[in-house]
Amino acid sequence: MTELVVVFLVVVVIYGAGWIWQTVHDVVRDIRRSDWDSRVYGQTASPRAVRQTLGGTDLARLRDVFRQFAELFDGRLHDRPNLESPKVSFAWKGARALLSIYEATETETRLYTQVTLAVPDGWPHRLEIFPQRLAAEDVRYLNVDDIRIGDADFDPRYVVKSESADFARAFLDARTRQGVDDLRSLLGNDRILISLNASRLMVRKQEVLSKSDELAVFGELAGRIYDRVLSFWQRESGIEIDDDGPASGPAEDPVCQVCGSKIPADGRVYCRKCRTPHHKECWEYNGKCSTFGCGESRFGLKY
Repeated sequence: MTELVVVFLVVVVIYGAGWIWQTVHDVVRDIRRSDWDSRVYGQTASPRAVRQTLGGTDLARLRDVFRQFAELFDGRLHDRPNLESPKVSFAWKGARALLSIYEATETETRLYTQVTLAVPDGWPHRLEIFPQRLAAEDVRYLNVDDIRIGDADFDPRYVVKSESADFARAFLDARTRQGVDDLRSLLGNDRILISLNASRLMVRKQEVLSKSDELAVFGELAGRIYDRVLSFWQRESGIEIDDDGPASGPAEDPVCQVCGSKIPADGRVYCRKCRTPHHKECWEYNGKCSTFGCGESRFGLKY
């Protein structure tokens, strides 16, 4: 019996000594870590510093602009004020979309406003478009895989890359090229990147767009590029799309689903989701699209 007691006491002493050693070790480690933080970072453990500005723009003001964008596009503001710039998720023609600020820090910090949209499942093509920085005649320095579209005004000003030159030329029709030009000329800043692959369309503009009207235009223009992607994909999938309306003959005025009367061109608005025409007064009276199941609350002046 005495031997068992002795063994038990020895075990307790060993276990207690181990616990004391581990506790002392942890205390010393934490003291050293605190000292390192104080000497290297000038502070002990504390919350991450709160960012006040982004690209010269007050972050509180930028959040307010993004909030207005979210309201305009029926989206959701994702605001993490202590960590990052705000983001807005929204839907464009049923596609998931995200507005964000991209920060590149390879050599110097550069900030970009970008919209990313999910492309239809099964989209097979890759495409990149960005401004040409070299003279078209200086062929020694031009990218050898730069695809020429056949537009004497467009080709010298843009680099176009794709896995298929035929696709690039077909996709970059007159309406799409106009959309690219509109994005390039926004703010008088020609730095634009349009990147398209099997999962997403990304439209990126250098600079933080900090005015609500500029941001709204940027979102609309990015959406128009997506419209061209969707239209092209539908044609490739065998769905006939009439982008340009009837080929000949006068078009009859459409009938408003709210009041049942014809809608003249000068008083017509279109649902931004399903493109159903309405009288402007009828839209404002109804408060949303009259098509069953649509529910869109925004309208556009052009089809």
